[in-house]
Amino acid sequence: MAASLTIALHTLPTAPVGAVNPLPAVASMPQAPYEASVDGLPERIARGIRYGQVSSIHPYLLQDGYGRSRSDQPMRLAVLENEHLRAEFALGLGGRLIGLVDKATGRDLVYRNEMLQPANLALRNAWFSGGAEWNIGMRGHWPLTCDPMYAAALTGADGEPVLRMWEYERVRGLIVQIDATLAAGAAALHVRVRVHNPKDAETGMYWWTNIAVAQSTGSRVFAPATIAYKTDYDGTLAAVDFTTTDASRPASAPAAADYFFDIPEGEAPWIAALDAGGGGLAHVSTAPLTGRKLFVWGDTTGGLRWCDWLGGETGAYFEIQAGLATTQYEHLPMPGGATWEWTETFLPVQAGDGFESEWTEATAAVGEVVRGAYDALGSAGKDRLDGVAEVEPDALLSTGSPWGALEQEIAERTGEAFAVLPGVRFDRSGADGAYWAGLLDTAPVDGADGTDAARRTGDGYPDDDTDGPEHPTAPASYVAGDAWDRLLTDTASTWLTSYHRAVIAHAAGDLDRALDLYAESEALSPTAWAARGAGQALLARGGEHDEPAAIAALERAHRLAPDNIPLALEFGNALLASGRARRLRGLLGGLPDAMLTLGRFRVLAVQAALASGDRAAAGRILEAGFEVPDLREGELSMSALWHEAFPGRPVPAHYDFEMAPEGIGS
Repeated sequence: MAASLTIALHTLPTAPVGAVNPLPAVASMPQAPYEASVDGLPERIARGIRYGQVSSIHPYLLQDGYGRSRSDQPMRLAVLENEHLRAEFALGLGGRLIGLVDKATGRDLVYRNEMLQPANLALRNAWFSGGAEWNIGMRGHWPLTCDPMYAAALTGADGEPVLRMWEYERVRGLIVQIDATLAAGAAALHVRVRVHNPKDAETGMYWWTNIAVAQSTGSRVFAPATIAYKTDYDGTLAAVDFTTTDASRPASAPAAADYFFDIPEGEAPWIAALDAGGGGLAHVSTAPLTGRKLFVWGDTTGGLRWCDWLGGETGAYFEIQAGLATTQYEHLPMPGGATWEWTETFLPVQAGDGFESEWTEATAAVGEVVRGAYDALGSAGKDRLDGVAEVEPDALLSTGSPWGALEQEIAERTGEAFAVLPGVRFDRSGADGAYWAGLLDTAPVDGADGTDAARRTGDGYPDDDTDGPEHPTAPASYVAGDAWDRLLTDTASTWLTSYHRAVIAHAAGDLDRALDLYAESEALSPTAWAARGAGQALLARGGEHDEPAAIAALERAHRLAPDNIPLALEFGNALLASGRARRLRGLLGGLPDAMLTLGRFRVLAVQAALASGDRAAAGRILEAGFEVPDLREGELSMSALWHEAFPGRPVPAHYDFEMAPEGIGS
């Protein structure tokens, strides 16, 4: 049968991602469970670890508004299907490949999560497990993993369908295009990735495809390498020789770990995950996607708890991954105007005798099967992707963000380069970018008649005062960069323009300038948003007299918007960090019950009690039991609080998210 591309709805228990956190994410990036040390590493790896680090996820807003109550809801899918495979892509969730069914066996080659439960593992917080995830830009689960992608249907010269997905990544300023098609007459999914730097300036680049695979007792992973760099909880990357220490069986892993395979130069890159019978998934790619990794949750209470937290009783899985560098701690320099591309192929394989042998013999046997199956596919599917790579899409299946269009417009306005890939187009419409589109439409062009008058009066600019004198509604979105700052400078000065300029300066690390602009915004009209920004900037600056001023600013922000949950949390955490536990307990006592029942406020209440020496009160809250929906991966706050409240008592399983081996990292 000829392949088809259709839209389908898949209903599953879902906890919605929820509304974004309205506070700009100007603080430091969320910390991973462990950071890498370059000690003892080859210079090629150490150089990539040192290069291109990102200090903030701004201008994205955090996605932390989810809970753990689930109800049946539809997930919208683009489905590529032929007689061999059925590939399902979640268009509203970063284009995730959530299912890849091999029709010959009825087996899903990737781990399919039977529920959608966000958890705090991504750069913007919300993330869900399962399928194959595309990660671009910087280390971590990418900012659009829970956002819609642009998508369109194309047709190859041979009449076979191609699914195109694309977006603009705002931190690195990169355009990503993902084209997917099924091999004709064979069981394989080809994915062509193109990443383009539309600007003249160099930027840091990162890509890892993370593929979840259901874990069974006999699961084993293979890659063409003998050495892998294993992460440890002291930040080191230690070389492991798989010929003497075979860590290829995920179900036997003693603790959570990453194994980055050091594939020899010139070796064709592949990785395979097989079950006890030798069947499973292989992933093969062209250069420059040459890195490979195995991730395991490990056989600890915390690792098993994470699997259950993310996927319920059927949540046990591991990941095989493919990236541009040897490890995920590395970023690569991508020149201005450059386009990098590669092809990834997902295919079912069945190994014969030898896959259960020791590492060298087994890897050779599996590699022969993988390469043979891949070579047998021929070039038809990849030729199809070549042929449509620059074809402009017609009708859209899904619409993404306005930022690609708006960044192109602001670049054109300032005479800066911004070259869009010919095979994609962006739409500036939508509530998220409405304010910025309005500025672009109405702000005077430099040198135009009437510029000075327009700057003074603000005639024609978006209305900044629709929410009343204290502006209880936060701005819908934020921007970054000098071009946007200049555009705001060229408009009438209002609390909102000054506030946005303050946020741009704050995110860029210019704290003194940010504080001046926050003060300017508050002088024009007091708002919780500018007060909060000032408080965070003062805390970041950390001067001799900054802490009391920061506390006062955060209190002012909370007073102006007392029902805003993130503001109350930030104020409470600042009180705790500054040693004002008694004052924190007073704050908590005045909050509404609906807020106090939330997990993060329960944690604050326990911390405040312990800091005040009231271990009994802390114990009562902990023993009553509660959940923290956005508990961060690697965060040990629950077990640490339990140990402090109940020295010597074992941590209950529902509080134990510790992934290190016993006695390490705790």
